[in-house]
Amino acid sequence: MPEPLSDADLLGRSGSGAQHAFGRIVHRHGGPLYAIAYRWLDSAPDAEEVVQDAFLLLWRKRARIHLVGDSALPWLIVTVKHLAANRRRARIRRALHESEAAHEPRFSDIDTDGGAVADLLRQAFDALPPLDAQVARLCLVEDVTSAEAAARLGLSEGAVRNRLSRARARLRRDLHEQGVEDGR
Repeated sequence: MPEPLSDADLLGRSGSGAQHAFGRIVHRHGGPLYAIAYRWLDSAPDAEEVVQDAFLLLWRKRARIHLVGDSALPWLIVTVKHLAANRRRARIRRALHESEAAHEPRFSDIDTDGGAVADLLRQAFDALPPLDAQVARLCLVEDVTSAEAAARLGLSEGAVRNRLSRARARLRRDLHEQGVEDGR
């Protein structure tokens, strides 16, 4: 029986055999990497995605990475740990952002018949840069998600979240200067 090919040999393949050889690496290391990712993330879908991302990086960088011995496993383990840590940090940031957003005042119930608070809100929104005002109106007044606002405005979801964060801070500051409290 022939000796199994090393990861270095499999990664060195080119042409029509490269994908099949890479599939052998995925089969060889997928289980241990999934276990590591799952321990870090405690979520099967997140663990699967992190492992897929690690293998995608290996495929893209296969000609440039330095293997320990002839195994890709050490490189893959480090990559999975970094990707999992990034995902965990993103999860924490998202939870914090959602928690803060839950405590933000919603302006959808404001009386629009010309009341003093409505006038102050209109002035505060008008003072925002136009795109930030659009984002704030969509997310705060119309109560749409940042993903939906991004789709409507042709922006990335990250750009919408950044603009919304800036708009909230500016609205909070401007309304505080006008003597309007946010109810907290």
